[in-house]
Amino acid sequence: MDLQVRYRDDMGRERLGTPRALRGLPVEEWPVLHEQRAYRGRKSKVRQWWSSTTKKDVSCRSREHAYAAMFLDRDPCVVYLAAPSLQVEWREGERAGVVNPAFMARTVEGQQIIYLHSPDGREPDDQEWSVAQAAAAQAGWQVDVARAPGGQLRRNVYIVSQFRHDEFADASARAVLLEAFARPLPLSRGADAVDLPPGQDRASS
Repeated sequence: MDLQVRYRDDMGRERLGTPRALRGLPVEEWPVLHEQRAYRGRKSKVRQWWSSTTKKDVSCRSREHAYAAMFLDRDPCVVYLAAPSLQVEWREGERAGVVNPAFMARTVEGQQIIYLHSPDGREPDDQEWSVAQAAAAQAGWQVDVARAPGGQLRRNVYIVSQFRHDEFADASARAVLLEAFARPLPLSRGADAVDLPPGQDRASS
């Protein structure tokens, strides 16, 4: 399988190269390759998710895509979350195609990850997964699927995420809240059960 990566470098110029040529480069910090834009006839609404890891917006192509960004933004292992700066183009005999990652990230250990995302809880198809894995093996990346769990967990994370901006940070309350919400439960029940430090009321929790 022949693999090429189309990307924008740190100067914003569009380029085409091999995945191996990108090994060790901070591709997750490069400009977004394709901005999500609204247009007549588009079936989903473009949404912006403000990431607490970069203090920048991540363009999302749907509500479900934005929920997936929300969960990655709350992942303590992820220190950098961004919209993709690249796409993987593949050719195998008469067949050819393109794989567009949903997100790119860097972990606390410095591992770069490209995230695939399929709506409605579906897994990426085998071809998309194998192409992403082949490119990642050459570039030193990992591949994962961005998921957005539903139910009570989604409702809780959505509410908490509205207070993700720096002005709401309070280190003294962090340990208390992490312990209280070690398992999913309604926010009101967890808030009633915790003994927050002085100055932290139920509304700000």
